[in-house]
Amino acid sequence: MSELTTREFRSLLPTVFAILEESDAILMRHFSKVNSSRKADGSEVTIADKAAERLVRMRLGAAWPTDAVFGEEFGGTLPREGRCWLVDPIDGTASYVLGIPMFGTLIALAVDGQPVFGCIHLPALRETTYAATGHGCWLVRPGARARRVHVATPRSLDEAKVGMTGFKERSWLERSGARAVAELAFRVGRLRMVGDCVQYPLVCRGVLDAAVDPLMKPWDVAAIVPCILEAGGVISDLAGTTTDMIGRSSIVAASNNALRREICDAIRYPSSVGTRPQQQSRRVRR
Repeated sequence: MSELTTREFRSLLPTVFAILEESDAILMRHFSKVNSSRKADGSEVTIADKAAERLVRMRLGAAWPTDAVFGEEFGGTLPREGRCWLVDPIDGTASYVLGIPMFGTLIALAVDGQPVFGCIHLPALRETTYAATGHGCWLVRPGARARRVHVATPRSLDEAKVGMTGFKERSWLERSGARAVAELAFRVGRLRMVGDCVQYPLVCRGVLDAAVDPLMKPWDVAAIVPCILEAGGVISDLAGTTTDMIGRSSIVAASNNALRREICDAIRYPSSVGTRPQQQSRRVRR
């Protein structure tokens, strides 16, 4: 896997953080004040999602004009070779519309189809977790220096604190393996419906032992992978597959491999394959 050099990692951070600051201005201006509409896949979208992604795309394009961009709202191309930024302007739009601060902005950089940098930014909670392969996972809040974070010490499934995203659609429970995911609540020490990307920084800094999401897209997964791995955790889809994570449509992130396997064994979820890097989606100008 290609990795960023220390110089590359340090040099991209100010640009990414400046982009997030501009995006925050859009998101917080509309926070809890907008209505959502439904996209073709049933997910919610607002004018804030679209405006923030346009801004992020424009700024990324200005900073790295030869890089591809692949985002939730305006698509693009996610190539197997070369550099590509993956963007989700609001992960947790349902919470955002309700005025609940459990939403985030996800920005990731993939090189040759593998995520090498990820940023999980929580505008309303005012914290950012970020990581690059080989450079650790870090948490920063306003007015404080970034500090390196690590996952919790190993616990078994019956002692573990596990986060899960709420079921996004009623029909999901009719899918193969879905009820086993729902019944995970009876197997773990404590289950919390944290929701969307917010739960993964909690795994990175040891507050949760694991987090589960049965419905993921490339722009959801890409930022999470470097953060979990660089915090010392492990990651797979719910079927237990640990490779090609950008192409997986479900996720389990855990503090240790034994716990991850326990979760996967408890669920016995069917193989989870999502959007592969070669897929072409809607195009926009950056």
